[in-house]
Amino acid sequence: MPRRRELKGVVNNLSELLSGRNNDYLGYWAVGQLFILAQEHGVDSLTLNLIDCKSDIVSPVLVDMCQSMKSEVNRMLAAHQIPREWVKSVSAKFSFNQEYQEKYHYWRSALGKPYLVQVEIETDLGYINKATQGGNVQPHDPSKEHLRGSF
Repeated sequence: MPRRRELKGVVNNLSELLSGRNNDYLGYWAVGQLFILAQEHGVDSLTLNLIDCKSDIVSPVLVDMCQSMKSEVNRMLAAHQIPREWVKSVSAKFSFNQEYQEKYHYWRSALGKPYLVQVEIETDLGYINKATQGGNVQPHDPSKEHLRGSF
């Protein structure tokens, strides 16, 4: 029998997935692509609504990327047998050019600029589950990155 408190584990897993190297879009790391998109639009953060696939920035690439993230949310909810009606909203905020925090950015600036991913899931009862992950990111550059093999 599923319980709403399982959403705490879902939000932690989702934040790790969105921050991790397995979060890719068209074979390249999604966070690097989001970073370059944020730079192009002159902003330091992007917030994605992973239910409606809406964002602060209007971009067809961002809508496509959000659809991929939304499918991961749905997969996680289904794995825990959590009814979709229990989830009011799911948001992911990608913040770039962050200050160094040892907990998230332990490699310092050697691998790029610090970033954070903050994920929130709000239940139908109004309870909000939050999780944060971070790391270092460089802007997406296909000449310096390896394309994942299946693309």
